[in-house]
Amino acid sequence: AIVAQAQGDSGPALPRLFPLAMEPIDTMEPVEPNDPLRPFFDAEKEFVQLQAAGDHDGAVRCLEQVLRAEQATVQQMQDTALSTLFERLAVGYNTLGMKNLKEGNTELSCKYFEKAEALTDPANLHMNSGSRLVLRAVTYNNMGCFYKSMNKLHTALQYLRKAQKIEEKSNGRCENPAGTHLNLCALLSQMGKHQEALSHAEHALKILEANPPSQDSSGSGNSESLICVAYFNMGAEYEHLKKPSEALYAYKKAHENCLTELGEDHPLSMQIHGCLTELKAKQQKRSGR
Repeated sequence: AIVAQAQGDSGPALPRLFPLAMEPIDTMEPVEPNDPLRPFFDAEKEFVQLQAAGDHDGAVRCLEQVLRAEQATVQQMQDTALSTLFERLAVGYNTLGMKNLKEGNTELSCKYFEKAEALTDPANLHMNSGSRLVLRAVTYNNMGCFYKSMNKLHTALQYLRKAQKIEEKSNGRCENPAGTHLNLCALLSQMGKHQEALSHAEHALKILEANPPSQDSSGSGNSESLICVAYFNMGAEYEHLKKPSEALYAYKKAHENCLTELGEDHPLSMQIHGCLTELKAKQQKRSGR
């Protein structure tokens, strides 16, 4: 779900910030009952079932338990046979990090993000390097959300910049570079850097228009409204930059996309409608009508 930024008491709305969704992960190849990999295969299968049932804590625990119990086997492995298991654990840590952040459990949230960061470190040779980088970018993005919620804006910016750097080098492997640009836009806006924030919203829009998000992706709730968010953020930044005509155009485009994709009763549609109405009223007041 998209996490809306709090609106200021007056002036334009602040852009929106949200965690990134993660693409589905392949499953380990089936193994024989006496195979050394069997405990990991069973644990991974249980993880998938627990996550599907919404028990994210239980899902993470079952992977942590098998890694502890089979530590000697793990240490002897020289290849990436357990990559999908480590990938799922990184996803689990990120999921729990965002869940606890939303519930206000900041210490626990921070702990899970730090675990995800450690797990996706280059020193973890058990993970396929491409998948590790994708998950590291997601982790950095979510850590940016975490530190922004704690009002540690400069720390948040460092993490989002790290995510952006990974995505720029990933040759399209990272699934949501537009999301990172939108998060940078929201953060820079709060820091008062509206011209730079606008450029990130525009960059996100270019990415989204060149590669429209698929409707059936795992983060469809986010993906379906990314273009709406990009236009909405542009409208907010144009307002901050005292460019009401450009802001009006961006809000109208955001509203059109929102009505098509999310319907008029969606909170984002209603928020954009409110911004449009308010901006039109301001313009009429200025023109003396």
